[in-house]
Amino acid sequence: MSFQILLYHGLYREREEIRGKPAREYVSERDFRGQVRWLRENGYSLLTLGECLSRSERGELPRRTVCLSFDDGKRSDLELAAPVLAEEGVRGTFFVIPGWLGNPNIMVPEEVRRLAGMGMEIGSHSMTHPFMSTLSQAEMDREAADSKRFLENLVGTSVENFSYPFGDVDRRSRDAVVRAGYRTACGTRRGANTPPWDWLLLRRWGMHETTGLEGLRRILDRGTPTLLERGADWVKRSVGTDRYVRWRERILRRAGE
Repeated sequence: MSFQILLYHGLYREREEIRGKPAREYVSERDFRGQVRWLRENGYSLLTLGECLSRSERGELPRRTVCLSFDDGKRSDLELAAPVLAEEGVRGTFFVIPGWLGNPNIMVPEEVRRLAGMGMEIGSHSMTHPFMSTLSQAEMDREAADSKRFLENLVGTSVENFSYPFGDVDRRSRDAVVRAGYRTACGTRRGANTPPWDWLLLRRWGMHETTGLEGLRRILDRGTPTLLERGADWVKRSVGTDRYVRWRERILRRAGE
């Protein structure tokens, strides 16, 4: 039984709100609302990552399961995404970076508490969002463990889900996540998650401004990356995540000029 995870980085109401930001990473509130409603109306079970894990352990994972995940802890998580999810009667998993709290467009601690109070699942996206594979083992341990401890103290519940910053993961960072006590961890490689599940390197589909309903339907129907997407994932692994991300950001900046 497979399940699929969607990755959002932020929502907006008016295009003006994301002027000067990487528009490709944002989805309009209207499109997001349409995607959530379409998923529900087409028989998908929308679960948090924690629910997905617990149901799979009991052999009760629904056949058409989708998890909605959100990286970075942007203020739009609370102001736009969570109200839509609440209206539709579903929950999502929100990966927060404690070291970023209070930065422009990022939630403050009290807003993270409010998000958790709405029934949303809080996960860690590390303490400061570094390229994990470039750190020493001690630094990796701090990024994983300190963020977990901070968030658990903040929201008063166990934090068991981790999202690797930039999708940058190697054996050492994976081991750090295990030592910190997480039960699941997400990367950015595309595709469905099929048995035997690797709960410490879950695949996700990035949702973008241009995805739309038709794009979402195609992603879920095929469940596997296209040849171009597999090529991009191979390049990322081959050259290193930090170098790949910097190349990609440079190309996107030039494309937007």
